[in-house]
Amino acid sequence: MSKKSNQIEKELNEFLKGELPNELYHYTNLNGLSGIINSSELWLSNLYFLNDKNEFELGLKFVIEQLESYKSGFSVLKPTKYFIEALEKAIDFIKEKDAPYILSMTANNDLLSQWRGYTNNGVGVNIGFNKKFFKDNDLKVYKCIYNIEKQKEIIDHILTQSIFMFIGITDSQGIFKDSDDIDFSQYDKAVSIAGQYFIDRTIFFCSLIKDKSFEEEDEWRLLLLDKGSEINFINVGNYFRPFKKIEIKDLNDSINEIMMGPNSEQGLCGSSIKMLLKKHKIEIEKLKYSEIPYRN
Repeated sequence: MSKKSNQIEKELNEFLKGELPNELYHYTNLNGLSGIINSSELWLSNLYFLNDKNEFELGLKFVIEQLESYKSGFSVLKPTKYFIEALEKAIDFIKEKDAPYILSMTANNDLLSQWRGYTNNGVGVNIGFNKKFFKDNDLKVYKCIYNIEKQKEIIDHILTQSIFMFIGITDSQGIFKDSDDIDFSQYDKAVSIAGQYFIDRTIFFCSLIKDKSFEEEDEWRLLLLDKGSEINFINVGNYFRPFKKIEIKDLNDSINEIMMGPNSEQGLCGSSIKMLLKKHKIEIEKLKYSEIPYRN
């Protein structure tokens, strides 16, 4: 592994272990708040069904472009050509595979674009979950990646590592050769191991790559890659949206605050939310009010 690759790998490992902010906020409408409080559950959306239709596809676009540029160099030898063709098929597999499930959050607790985009034009709340909640429940939360150069660097690293992993495995088996009588079935083990690395890393990082135009949101994502958990469906008008549930064991201990959006009926809305919190034994003092002078 080159010095640069070592550095990128170190950065990625540090990223995966990155420290969470003391509090992360989930913006939602009043129905969303009611659902969370009444059920003691968080609902995570399938990434393919988010509002931004470029979600996930943006990262895959970089993968396809980068793989295409690798063809001329790595396809000179028959074994690496065989592996790159396998990676192209793996991209099709990733596209057809059930996407990760996420809950979008932000470190910013009073942002107008969030009130407009994720509540009913300001009628709604953001729910502040403390860092302890995520750690105690072993929930994986990561910051979205907006920098285009960093996105491409990560994708390039995943591809490079996959290819050299394949070469390393086949070389250790003594089967890496370029001749006319190659038995490609000999390479299946190496393709499987290096290909799985490629698939897992691609799915993970493509789940966090976002268009730079959304950088103001400072989004963090609770990411669920569990294949075995139950998929549920809700009718959202034109289609069913798939989602998965995560139980909140102690609402009062997990929620630091609930901020009400810039609602033209803040008085009535605040009173009703206080009643809801009281019913579920959540400290009413946790209710706060947006300071943005915006009335829908």
